[in-house]
Amino acid sequence: MDGLRLESLENIKSVLLVCFGGILGANCRFLFFQILDKFFINKSLKIILINNLASFLLGFSSALLTNNSFSIYSYRIGLLIIIGFLGSLSTFAAFIYDLFELSSNYKFYKAIKILVFSMLFGLLSLLIGFLLGN
Repeated sequence: MDGLRLESLENIKSVLLVCFGGILGANCRFLFFQILDKFFINKSLKIILINNLASFLLGFSSALLTNNSFSIYSYRIGLLIIIGFLGSLSTFAAFIYDLFELSSNYKFYKAIKILVFSMLFGLLSLLIGFLLGN
C-alpha cells in the first residue's frame, strides 16, 4: 500500500512540474507575441520565430540534460523544461491553424512556403541548439 502511495505522489509531482513549466511557457509565448507586435511582424512570422526559438532551446536543453552532471535530476528538469515550458512555448496548433487559414484563403504558395521554411529552420535551430549545448 505504501508503494502505491509513493508512486501516486511521484505522479503528482511530475504533473505539477509539467503544469508549472506549461504556465511559464504559455506566458512567455504571449509576451513574445506582444513584443513582436511592436515591430509590426505578421502573425505567420511571429509563429515561425517563436517555434524556432523553442526548437533551438529544445536542442540546447536536450544536449545539457544528456550530460552526466544532470543525471540525478534530468527526468524532472525534462518534465519542467522540455515537456512543460517548451511544449507550451511552441504550439503546433497555432502553426497548423495558420496553414489552414492561408489555404482556406487560397494562398497555397504562401502556406507551402511557410511549411517548408518552418520545418527546415526548425530542424536547423534544433541542431544548432544541440551543438551549442554539447
